[in-house]
Amino acid sequence: MHIEATGIGAMRLTRITVRNFRNLADLDIRLRPGAVFVGENRAGKTNLIFALRLVLDAGLSYADRQLGPEDFWDGLSDGTPDWDPMAAGEIIEISVELDDFSDDPRLVAALADALITEEPLRAKLTYRFSPVDDGDEETGTAQYQGRIYGGTNDEAAISAALRRYIHLETLGALRDVETDIRSWRRSPLRNLLQAASRALGEDDLVAVRDTMKSANEKINDLEPITQLGQSISARLLDMVGQAQAMYTELAATPDDPLRIIRNMRLFVEGDAHRALATASVGTLNVLYLALLELGLEQRLSESDIAHVVMAIEEPEAHLHPHLQRLIFRRLLAGADKSHTVAVTTQSPHIASVADPRSLVVLRAADGATSARAAHAAALTDIEWADIGRYLDATRAELVFARSVLLVEGFAEEVLLPAMARTMSLDLDKLGISVCAIHGTHFSSYVKFCEALGIRWAVITDGDTAGDKEPGQTRAQELLTDLTVS
Repeated sequence: MHIEATGIGAMRLTRITVRNFRNLADLDIRLRPGAVFVGENRAGKTNLIFALRLVLDAGLSYADRQLGPEDFWDGLSDGTPDWDPMAAGEIIEISVELDDFSDDPRLVAALADALITEEPLRAKLTYRFSPVDDGDEETGTAQYQGRIYGGTNDEAAISAALRRYIHLETLGALRDVETDIRSWRRSPLRNLLQAASRALGEDDLVAVRDTMKSANEKINDLEPITQLGQSISARLLDMVGQAQAMYTELAATPDDPLRIIRNMRLFVEGDAHRALATASVGTLNVLYLALLELGLEQRLSESDIAHVVMAIEEPEAHLHPHLQRLIFRRLLAGADKSHTVAVTTQSPHIASVADPRSLVVLRAADGATSARAAHAAALTDIEWADIGRYLDATRAELVFARSVLLVEGFAEEVLLPAMARTMSLDLDKLGISVCAIHGTHFSSYVKFCEALGIRWAVITDGDTAGDKEPGQTRAQELLTDLTVS
């Protein structure tokens, strides 16, 4: 996302922790700009986005913030059929940490009660769903409430105004983009039109009003239009009588210039002026993102908001692979101190254009989700660049695998799956990918897999042809490098 606005706040969302929320039993994720969360179905990607909303979304209703027994992690249960986490006094807690805002006095003041460290400045916002009393005397069940507080003091309530200042924009996987654009309340076009109308001078508004008034009069002077207007009025009078009659008037548009601007609509296909309903869902999604980006840029430049957190859930459903790569290469590379981008995806096309250090793998096991961040790998900038090129070229297949066989070249990449089939083994069903790194520099790839929690094995040549090192020596050096005995 490229937002070119001046006077905007500087800040980074650097950490998310989640405890006991649905299948997110105990997550602690350190974030980099342009975070991309990948994982299989039921890995917890949707739950992670909603966890963010519970902390940051000022538009989330009070009712939506009040959770129920079904929102607690199942692993808390003692195994009895009627076990109730709320009767047991369990707590759901979700926190985000913010830093790099010391050069923005507005954010320093707004987050003063949420600070957890002063050198450097770091703030923490927490949503906690917990008991607020000792419970009913008869049932013993406590009354629960979802509250948001700052810092380490759970009495330091965070206002909705502050959460609006740190603006969370969520784009769900199954959103109705056409309806959102057409709806004045939800449309990303709304802020842009309002800003444009504020920039108009009084003379401009008067000229528009006079022009539209004249146009309406000319239309109403046409005999068929005049007759239609009279027919409508006469029919209403006949239906309800003089005392309750509604007086109507046909007009192409109201002559109030501000209402005219509000009623403006987007059309597609240039001079053809086709309605949005004629556009493909993919085109509408691209249009929506463009409008959203412009609107957020406008709000940042006017200091209406200080920071944007954009959370996008599985955006690949309606986008061609080329568009996925084009849009998200730009979106993820543009993440900076004015905005945070977090994308959940199952698309190798999106994962392949992300900075490999920003990848986070979510994996479900034993009823809970674990999160492993790639940036934990101790790699040099040169090694990261090499892995980035590899993921881009291979559409990030390695990232989506449960297990990886790292091999030297194309021959092994082709032969190993064929050899497995002769043994009645289907590597795809086993979630195993054979990845050729086109060399013997396995160390950086193994460290990358380790950081993401991907099981790995290395197959390397054993010969000493040419200037190659013997495979045994390479294997020993790799083990030494990884400090594996």
